[in-house]
This record gives sequence, structure tokens and C-alpha cells, in this order.
Amino acid sequence: MSSNQPEAVTASALIREAAKNHPNNVAYTFQNRHTTFAEFDHEVTHWAKALMNLGVERGEAVSILAGNHPHFLRLAFAAARIGAHLAPLNTWHKADELQYTLQHSDAVVLFTVDALRAHNFNTVFAGFLPELNDLAPRPEFKAAPILRNVVSLGEGLPGMQSLEAFLEGAKNITDSQLAARELQNTSSDLMYLLYTSGSTSKPKSVMIHQGNLLENGFHMGERQGIDERDRSWLATPLFYGVGALQALFSTWTHYARLVLQEAFDPAEAITLLDQQRCTVYYGFGNLTRKLLSHPSFDKSKVHLRKGMIGFSEEDRRLAIEDLGVVHGVSVFGMTELYGLAALTDYRDPLDVVMTTQGKPLPGVEIRILDVDSGDPVGPNIVGELVIKGRTTSGYYKDDARTAEAFTKDGYFRTGDLASLDENGRLVYQGRQGDMIKTGGVNVSPQEVEKLLDTVPGIKQAHVCAVKDEEQGEAIAAFIETDADVTPETIRTFLKARAASYKVPKYFFYKSDESLPRLASGKISLPALKQEAADLAKEKAGAK
Repeated sequence: MSSNQPEAVTASALIREAAKNHPNNVAYTFQNRHTTFAEFDHEVTHWAKALMNLGVERGEAVSILAGNHPHFLRLAFAAARIGAHLAPLNTWHKADELQYTLQHSDAVVLFTVDALRAHNFNTVFAGFLPELNDLAPRPEFKAAPILRNVVSLGEGLPGMQSLEAFLEGAKNITDSQLAARELQNTSSDLMYLLYTSGSTSKPKSVMIHQGNLLENGFHMGERQGIDERDRSWLATPLFYGVGALQALFSTWTHYARLVLQEAFDPAEAITLLDQQRCTVYYGFGNLTRKLLSHPSFDKSKVHLRKGMIGFSEEDRRLAIEDLGVVHGVSVFGMTELYGLAALTDYRDPLDVVMTTQGKPLPGVEIRILDVDSGDPVGPNIVGELVIKGRTTSGYYKDDARTAEAFTKDGYFRTGDLASLDENGRLVYQGRQGDMIKTGGVNVSPQEVEKLLDTVPGIKQAHVCAVKDEEQGEAIAAFIETDADVTPETIRTFLKARAASYKVPKYFFYKSDESLPRLASGKISLPALKQEAADLAKEKAGAK
């Protein structure tokens, strides 16, 4: 494993350094084409000059709507090279969500594909940016007043500039002009505005700065055991933290290779993993299950051994035992924490990986506070998880939510409950607002999920609260099974191993595909709670 930390403190300098010291290392593979760091450095320079030709200034945002395509990487690092930053759009978003994030980010240039999966984005943009329907070189957009240019990464609309024309503009900028701009770059420059999923309100725009990102990326890669021989498979979207922060910067701070899959498809993924001999995994439990359940899955052809392996114990077990990610790590992270704040080490014993989220990364301080008093608590006591060190500087154009997110002494409030064991390892308990109060007793959904994972025949379980006249709240469990497992059987099994108040009142049988999920792959708890409430009401009405 490499322990030579890059000297670079900006994203542009990182690529310069990689191109100088590891010019022939493959930076990324896409559709069987391999691009070295030296070649990528030239691409970034070309795109950076083209952005300057459009008048993009330091501190301005550029936006992209695309899958995991090299264009995303080129634009992100080209923007960084000229002191601008990337505000990527979510390819799962609907028209109103895209309009909000594009407008909120103050992006001056938008790059967009025509379509991805079943989404036709030309139709979407023609709706809320009707100026693009007409052939006008630089229209004024009523729905996004700051936006100056839209560049098509496909066929586009009449009012969009072609990619070819955009790149042709690079010839108008000299090397010395670019060098002068690049000299102004600092570690405090923004790399991204990343929009978190908003379940009940508008998504928050997390400000991510370059120096902290490179520092955290290197340490994340060290914990995962990544070196320049590794190949990181990336199918989770680059517009989310897992892709844009964890995968990208853990990999490239170690001069290793990214293997891009534009959009996840299990059959394509299995072929790609075999052909490119990918070694590092960035997948949630739902990706793991989709790979394992596909008819073409053959463990002998999967070479994944390192990386992130999911959140629940069952997710981790499946990734380690069935997928073969034997050196996978358990993690705790958020976009606001530059990807991860704590994770296990790839050399840790299995019981540590299965029961903890590891130790804080270098430069990160974790405290557990009493929920009522706010005072720090001792080992193995559950409380509010707050973190200091490499945290976001705040939410873009949202002073109120930024102020709410930090304690008076500068710790970021994660909104989670956790404890630290006697060895200083983090043990995650759940979201602070997700605790189930049944009959006056607090029950952690994660604790019940762990119990359900031990029941023979249950493949996965997700737990939430539903209102209950007698108990205040009752426990509802959504379970996927691979055998005939009845509620009575489950209750009998659990009552022999846990207090009766931890036994769910409701069991809802659901396949993995039918569970409500966010675009990131995580379970949508608000949607799960709503579904539980509706199903519980149906059960009550049927009696």
C-alpha cells in the first residue's frame, strides 16, 4: 500500500502531480478505453481553456447533468483548474427539482446529456428553459437568471451550444492566460456544491473545499488499503458523495484507476467487473443484492477485495462472504463530512468490521453528547454524535440551516445516535429522530434489524415506527425472505433472544426491488414510514 501522500492541496495540482509522477498510470477506464493521468491532464487543460473562453470566472459554478461519464470528470477538474467549482445535477430528479438546484447553485454554464435511462432531459429543459427551443446564441433564461450558456453533450436543443463548438473555443486562450488563473488557486477553493437528498424540504447545498477533500480522500484510501495497482468500480452516481468524494478521491490520491459504469445495470456490471478485474467496491446493500441475484453472477469472476461494503450487518456479510470483498471496510460518513469521518481498517478482524464503524480519520474528532444535557459521555454510552475537523463550511445560501448544523464550539451535528467503545471505535445506533418509543421505552430500529437478520430465512429487514393507540408507537418490519417464514415463527424466535418490546407488531413482506429508495440507493425512511402507516391502517380495517 502506498503511503506517499500527494503534495498537492488543490484538485488541479493533484492531476498535475499525477501526470508528472505517474504519467502512464490509467486514471479512468470507460467503455474499454483507458485514459492515463498524462492524457487526462491534457483533457483538463483543454476543457479549462474552453471554460475561460465562455467567460467563467473564479468562484463561479458550472453544472452538469450526466451519468458516470468522463465528461463529468473533465468538467469537474477543468472548473477547479480555473478556480471555479462544480454543482452537479441529480439525474434522478424531476423537472421542478432540476429547476430548483440549477437556479439555487447560481451556475453560469450547464452541460447536459440528451437522456439517461428513461429520462429525456431535452424535454425537461425545453419545459422550464423555453429559450432553448429557439436558435439564440446567448439567451437570457427567466427560470435561471445567472445561467449564461448551455452546452449539449448530445444532440441537444436549438439554443444549446454543441460540445464541439465549446471545445473549439479553447484555442482563444493561451497557456500563459491559463497559468495565470491557475496560480490563484488555493486549498480553500470550492470543489463542489453537492445537493443532499431532501425528503421534506428543499435539498441542502453542501460546500466542499479542495484542501480538505484531498486530505480526507488520501486517509480514506489508506484505511481501505488502496494502492496504484487497484481498480475502483464506480456505478453509484458521481453527483453523490460516495462517487464524487469517497471513490474519486480515495482512488486518485493513490494514483489508482477508476472504472466507470455510466449507469448501473447488474448484467453489464458483472461483465465489466470481470473484464477490467476491478478490485475496489463502492456499493450499498441494494447493489450487492442485485449483483448476487443476477443469473450471470459467478463469484470466481469477481475480483473485488477492498472498499465500502454497506451499512447493515447483513449488507456487510453479503459483501464479504458472497461477493468476496474480504478486506471491505465498515464506514460512517455524510456529504458534510467530506465523505467519511470514521471507518474500519482493511486489516481489522471480522468482528470489528461487523460490529463497529471504526476509528475517526486523522484530523477528525468525534464526541458523543448526552441527548438532554449536551455534556460529553463516556465509553459505550449512546448519545448524540457530533464531529469536528474536516466538516463542510456550511450550506450555500442558507445561513439558518448552517447555524443549526453546528454546536457553539464548532462541532457538526450529524443528527445521529452513536457510542464510542473502549478502543475509541464508533458504534452507530441510528438517526436521532428515528428512535421508536413503544410503551414508553426507546427502541433503536437498527437493533431490531440486527435481531431480524439472525432469523433463518430472512434476507434483509428494515424497521420503522407506526402510530399505535395502545403503545404510542409500534414497531413495523419490512422483510424479504427466501423461505416460508411466518410472523409467528419470527416472534417466537425473537422472544427467546430479546425483550418482548423489541419484537415488531407488524411484518410486511417486500422484495428488494419494491422497497422505497432514494437515488443514492439508501432506504427512504419517510416513504417507508408512510407505507407502514398505510399498511397498518389496512390491517386494522380488515379486522
